[in-house]
Amino acid sequence: MNYEKALSLYRNDKTLQLFRAEHFPLLVGFFHLAFKQQERIAYPQSELQSILGDYLYGLGKQDITEYNKPPLEYLSRWAQQGYLRRYYETADEPVYELSPSTENALKWLEDLNKQQFVGTHSRLLQFFNLLQQIVNTTSGPYERVQQLQAERNKIDKEIEQIHLGNFIKPSNTQIKENYFLAEETARRLLSDFRQVEENFRELDTQTRQTIVKSSLAKADLLDNVFEQQDYVWNTDQGKSFRSFWEFLMSEQMQDELETLLEKMNGIPAIQEIKKEQTVDRIKTNLVDAGDKVNRSNDGLIEQLRKFVEQKNLSESRHILHSIEEIENLLLEHKESIASWDYLLETDGIFKPSFIMERPLFSPPVKVTFDQTVIHDGLPEADTKLLFEQFYVDMEELKNNIKEVLRNKSQVSLFDLLNIYKPQKGVAEILGYMQIAANDKKHLIKREMQEELSIENRESNKKYSLMAPVIIFNR
Repeated sequence: MNYEKALSLYRNDKTLQLFRAEHFPLLVGFFHLAFKQQERIAYPQSELQSILGDYLYGLGKQDITEYNKPPLEYLSRWAQQGYLRRYYETADEPVYELSPSTENALKWLEDLNKQQFVGTHSRLLQFFNLLQQIVNTTSGPYERVQQLQAERNKIDKEIEQIHLGNFIKPSNTQIKENYFLAEETARRLLSDFRQVEENFRELDTQTRQTIVKSSLAKADLLDNVFEQQDYVWNTDQGKSFRSFWEFLMSEQMQDELETLLEKMNGIPAIQEIKKEQTVDRIKTNLVDAGDKVNRSNDGLIEQLRKFVEQKNLSESRHILHSIEEIENLLLEHKESIASWDYLLETDGIFKPSFIMERPLFSPPVKVTFDQTVIHDGLPEADTKLLFEQFYVDMEELKNNIKEVLRNKSQVSLFDLLNIYKPQKGVAEILGYMQIAANDKKHLIKREMQEELSIENRESNKKYSLMAPVIIFNR
C-alpha cells in the first residue's frame, strides 16, 4: 500500500464513500435493521419502502427531523450511489439488495463492536488445524500413512480413557468460543457471496459490451465469450464456488447439517448466549446466495441465446437485401445485357417443373349407396381400455412438492415418493422429472442415479427403475 493506492481508494472506493456519506447514520442503522437483523438478502421495492417509512417515522418520534424526504427518493439515491443494487427479476417491481461495498462496510463496523470476549483459544486451534491440513494433504504417501497412524493411535487412547471413566467435557467458555467463531464464519461467508456474485455480474456486463461493440463473426464472438467464461470457472474462485455448490447440494451434507444444528441448539451454554438465527439459517441463506450466483451465470447464457437469434435474423435480412439489390441492378441494366449472356449456371442436369405440365383438375367421384337399412355393428375388441385412461395432474404434483418443502428446504425425489406414493406409475414419476427440469431452482444430478420403487395396487407387484438423483429446493 503506497500513497497513490491510498489516494485512489480514498477517491473511488464505494466503501470509503459510504463512511463519508451525508446520511451515514441513517444508512448504517437502516441497512443493519432491514438486512442483518431480519437476515434477508433482498427486498422488493414496495416492502423495503414500507420498512424505511416506518424507520423514518420512528426517528421522527425521537425528534430526529433532518430526514424529511420520501422513502423512495432515499432508495433511488442510494442505488445510484452504489450502496444498494437495484435490479429486476421476473416481476415488474424492482428488487433491492446490499452491494458488496456496503457489505464490507457493515462487516468492518461489526468488528468495531466489542464482543463479550475474544475467543483466542478457538482461533489458535483453527489456525493450527489449517496448517496441519495444508501440510498433511501435500505430503507424500509414506508421510501421510504415518500421520493417519498417529491420528488413529490418538483416537484409540481417547477411547480407552473414556472406557476407564476419564471423560472430560469442554468448559462452557470453550463452547461459547466455538459458537462465536462459527457465527462469525457464517456471517462472513454470506457477506463474501456478494463479491462472488459481483464478479460473475461483471463478466455478464463485459459480454454484453463485447456483443454490442464487436464486429466479429458469430462463431468467433461466441468463441471469445466462452473462453472468458471458462477462464472465470477455472480460476481459484470459480473452482472454489463449484466445489462449494456441489458440497452444499449433497443430500448427506444436508442431513448432517440439520442434525448438528438440532443438537447444538440443545446445549444449555449456547442457549444462554444465542441472540441471532444466523447459524440456524445458514443452509437456507447459502442456498439462496449460491442460487443468485447461478442465476447470474444463467443470465449470461440467456444473453448469448438472444444474440444468436438476433444474429440469424440479421443475416436473413442481409440476404433478402442482397437479393433486392441484384434485382434492381438487373432492371437498371436490362438493355445492356445480351440475351445470349450466361446469367446462371448449374451443375448437373436441370429439370424444370412448369405449371402447364400439371394435370387438369378432376372432381372427386361421389360414392352412392343403395337404399338399404344400416344396422349398428357389434365391436369385437374389448373397449374397456378406452375408458380406463388416466390423467396426470401436474398441479397436484407441484402441490405435493410445496407441501413437503414447508418444513424442509430440500427434498429428494426418492423421499418425496416415500411420502406420496405414486398412484399412476411411471407417468407420475416422469411428471416430477418434468417439473424439476422446467424449474431452475431444482437440481438434477445426471451423473448419479438412484433406484425408485413403484407398486401396482391391482396386481400387488412392485417394480423398480433407475433415475438420476433429483433434489427439489424451496
